[in-house]
Amino acid sequence: MLHILDRMLTDNEPEEKVETITGGQNPLFESHVLKEDEGGHFIEFDKDEWDNKEVPLHQVDVALAEAINFDEVTWCGEPVGGEEFFDAYMEEFWDNLDSHEEYTASISDYVDCGDGRV
Repeated sequence: MLHILDRMLTDNEPEEKVETITGGQNPLFESHVLKEDEGGHFIEFDKDEWDNKEVPLHQVDVALAEAINFDEVTWCGEPVGGEEFFDAYMEEFWDNLDSHEEYTASISDYVDCGDGRV
């Protein structure tokens, strides 16, 4: 979900996207998963940088799922809902790869319109 949201922020009018998903307090900002700098909003992929003391990880997962549901994946041809895009990946690859590195490469390929097989 992190990679999908990151790409949505890059490709799909990021300021409108952030306004939609952050109406008020948002676990993504509070946990430092979603950050802002002079270049705009971005996803923090380094989990060591996250603050999960105030916001439990399960709340971050729920907020990520809600965030990708607010938009469509439009960069890989026919638009598809973010949740549908995520579910298609999970159905194919969940528990099929052996390491974090393999998953990271596979997810990056998939989000960049590949088949996820690397």
